[in-house]
Amino acid sequence: MPDGDRFERSLRGKGWRKGYRQACGEAPLNILGDTIVTSTAAALRDSFACDSLPPIRDAVLAALARPADIGQDPVRHPPLNFSVFISRLDQIVQGSATPTSSKLASSVAQSVYLELQPLRTAVSKSQVEDCLARSFGEKVIRNQFLARVREGLVLRFGRTAEAQMAWEADLIRCASARLKKMIVVLFCPDRTGEVRAPRRSTPQRKMTIAELNQGISVLEG
Repeated sequence: MPDGDRFERSLRGKGWRKGYRQACGEAPLNILGDTIVTSTAAALRDSFACDSLPPIRDAVLAALARPADIGQDPVRHPPLNFSVFISRLDQIVQGSATPTSSKLASSVAQSVYLELQPLRTAVSKSQVEDCLARSFGEKVIRNQFLARVREGLVLRFGRTAEAQMAWEADLIRCASARLKKMIVVLFCPDRTGEVRAPRRSTPQRKMTIAELNQGISVLEG
């Protein structure tokens, strides 16, 4: 694959292009997962920094604490509780200094609420934080990486849409636990420093002294 195709050029931010090249080279998912987790960490320190995760968490907890609405058509007449929840999320996004990432986090919060609502009386704050952290990280990867390179990977490997979706799901599963561990610290009120990617699942290979002493073939002769 020639470097710099239109799919690679569509990627913005540290590390995403490396991930695309690895995907095109059929790198193992654990290695590609390390790359995209590191890229997500860089995005959360830069263009996708998000100041609204704590208030969004609080909005989810408040919505789960209210009784569920019953007896209404959810399409023609959205439940009052959910409507109040959406209104609160909109307020958070409008008041955020990071509206792009906050809007993404808001959409994640709606999915998390619907996922946890059947268990609302037994849901803890840490469970909500874990779900939001994992889902927000996955959303960043889909938004900044997979959505931009999906067509390129389908064309390169001749995958069906179903096969591509399955591959993406496997990649997300490979990265999911580290995403949660990395992002959940953003809920801590006394957190300090920048978002950092967790330890790599595949330690980088160190060169031996013998390998370092070998000449570079291109420069010899």
